[in-house]
Amino acid sequence: MNKIKISVLLLFFVTFSIFSQEKKYTTYQAQKGETIQTISVKFAITPYSLLQLNPDLKNGISENQLIIVPNKNYKPELNKEIEGDYVKDGFLYHKVLPKENFYRLKKKFGVPKRILRKHNLSLRIGGLKAGEVIKIPVKEGFKLAPSEVALTDTKLYIVKPRETKYKISRRYGISIERLEELNPEIKENGLKMAQIIKVPNTNEIPDEDEEFVTHKIEKNETLFSLGQQFKISQEQLIELNPELKDGVNEGALIKIPLGPFEENTSVFVANIPADTQLKIAMMLPFTGRKSSLDFEKNKTLDRVTDFYLGALMALDSVKKQGVSVSVKVFDTQNNPSTLSNILRMNSFNDIDAIIGPMFLNNVKFVSQNLRLDSVAIISPASSKDHAVFASKSVIKEVPSDDLLAAKVLNYMESNYNKQHIVVIADDKEENESKISELVTKLNLLDSIQKVEVLKPEKEKGYIKSDLFKTAIAEDKENWIVLITDEDEKGLTANVVNALGVLPEEFNITLFCLNRGENFEKTDNNFLARVNFHYPTANFVDYENYEVEKFLRKYKSVNHAEPSEYAFKGFDITYDALLRLATYTDVENAFDGGISERLSSKFLYIKKQGKGFENKGVFLIKYDGLNLVNTEKVIKEKME
Repeated sequence: MNKIKISVLLLFFVTFSIFSQEKKYTTYQAQKGETIQTISVKFAITPYSLLQLNPDLKNGISENQLIIVPNKNYKPELNKEIEGDYVKDGFLYHKVLPKENFYRLKKKFGVPKRILRKHNLSLRIGGLKAGEVIKIPVKEGFKLAPSEVALTDTKLYIVKPRETKYKISRRYGISIERLEELNPEIKENGLKMAQIIKVPNTNEIPDEDEEFVTHKIEKNETLFSLGQQFKISQEQLIELNPELKDGVNEGALIKIPLGPFEENTSVFVANIPADTQLKIAMMLPFTGRKSSLDFEKNKTLDRVTDFYLGALMALDSVKKQGVSVSVKVFDTQNNPSTLSNILRMNSFNDIDAIIGPMFLNNVKFVSQNLRLDSVAIISPASSKDHAVFASKSVIKEVPSDDLLAAKVLNYMESNYNKQHIVVIADDKEENESKISELVTKLNLLDSIQKVEVLKPEKEKGYIKSDLFKTAIAEDKENWIVLITDEDEKGLTANVVNALGVLPEEFNITLFCLNRGENFEKTDNNFLARVNFHYPTANFVDYENYEVEKFLRKYKSVNHAEPSEYAFKGFDITYDALLRLATYTDVENAFDGGISERLSSKFLYIKKQGKGFENKGVFLIKYDGLNLVNTEKVIKEKME
């Protein structure tokens, strides 16, 4: 199938057309089969001029590529801007002349090579290059001689997704103020993706370190708030930025390591161009290696079928929004040999997304053998780490246990007000480090009050009732954090029952880091009594209108209530297709902001070269016998 998805960048073209009446150049989206020659003819310029505007075209033109072309509606005006070498904020911005070297610069401006390299990253990497703009520190009152003033040489630049003024100005060795002088419209309106701006006609300066981003410290930010924002310890911040030992100063630039914290926190809004077409494949283990179709005994088949039925509902909903979707469904049988045959006998070059496989080893197999970064490989079921094998197009939909635990800790840090904290943990050796790390983090909440730890008696597996009473404070709110594995049903029941029967004057909130099978047989009345809070990747609010509508439609089509896997099938498929229909590439699609569907939240974090992971997690609490989303409660209180 010919892929004719149109980039969301077209949405910006209407905006650009307003300004294009006054600009010499505009953007053009290359069509399939177009060449430098055909585009040159279309816009009445020479191929040489087109390549001057777009040097990257010498490597070829791809369909939907944005290129810079002359604006036919441009009406030239007198250029009133004064350009050339200039002085700003104590620096001379000087364009290096042919045959100019460090000796001549020192003789002319009195600044040695060491100082020039200090203020110009490009000079630390290489030598002086003719045409490059460098910063030269000058004394107050310094003025350029008339003969030194020359026209500034600029070129056109297309703003890429998520680029900032700071990043572009650093790349071209100029200040943000100078960038705004060259492009007055960005001072008030900011940068917009695919916007054409002027930059110095020099070689780009490589990023200082691709493993780090630069953060400008805002007013009232502290070491603690920076650590919370970027999920990094204060010690690591200081190690990377030794100047923070002397305090956190507004406006200072610091290095932050790229990692799982990098996320787009804007809200994703679907904007689907007309005539959008998508082609997807689904790889699901329907039959497995056994031939049994007994849904009662074969839990995998039961869950996969429910997921598939939910996905079919999503396909129908997406089609009603004007998207043409074609689907191929493959039964992987959870068998590597079957999966290998599927990849060998089918072409996936024109596929937009593969939903599945379900099992981690099979996701790994597809990722390593398909090797197509243009195809989103959506892993819908495994919470385990994908980073070891994942390519940059792998989308991990299920948040890890660490992200679930982080949701609880973030809530406690945000709402801490001198509560008495008790950690209850099992006595397994393999959990010791996790328990110790949690206690350390909780102790940081209060420099005076320390966290108390309770563990079951050895070989008995439970905690005596009297120990609960002595550990819990009567005169303040108690936060109890339970850390235990899913197989510890006895200890879980012991804790919930013991806390649940305590008198009402004991103010208790019980947290767990991951609610599993160990809570299946606990008494809901006791969970309500202890204000139980737990993190989860999926939560259905049955009072939500969209949920009610889905329930009615699902039951009318399938004559059954949707399971949690049907909700997952709908959410994952619906969200992924809307993103891919809105954007032309995998990276922008899954870096497009937060979305919330029927039972899932999607907030993707970009892993360096290893695709994306969803960190959308809910924190749910018992309100009486009702389950409510804590974020919804907080929002309602604020309103």
